[in-house]
Amino acid sequence: MLPQLTKDYPALQVKYGLPSLSALNRDFELDKIDVETEFVPRTIRKCMMDKMVNCLNFFDMLLTPQQAPRIYLPFLQTMTVADKQKLEQLYSAFGTLSVECLALELDYSEQKEAEMITRIAQVWGEQRGAFTALVSHIRNPTPMQRKEKSYAG
Repeated sequence: MLPQLTKDYPALQVKYGLPSLSALNRDFELDKIDVETEFVPRTIRKCMMDKMVNCLNFFDMLLTPQQAPRIYLPFLQTMTVADKQKLEQLYSAFGTLSVECLALELDYSEQKEAEMITRIAQVWGEQRGAFTALVSHIRNPTPMQRKEKSYAG
């Protein structure tokens, strides 16, 4: 992790009540930040949103699977209504964050960036269980029950 990040973050954490740097790094891979900046909160928020946007792209692929990789076909063929509801819930939660972050691209505010860092971490924590369950089901899809074909003649 960048020395500047580890040096500047503790003051921001105290000032804004941010999550610990180690927790954010564990969940959002902040150690991949490799640019020195005077806008540390913005850089952290953007790194966090990279993960959210990647998840949104994945959910979008599952919800509109016309060009989905074949690896997901067993899950897509057995996706239940509950799976779709989980996907929609995750998509909505992460999508809302993405839209909220658009305003931060227009005007920099250290306080608003810090608030968004906290919000992203909170939403990630709240949705982690649903995402974990979905990934588990994708890895081990429920086999479809085949109907016996019969001839009524």
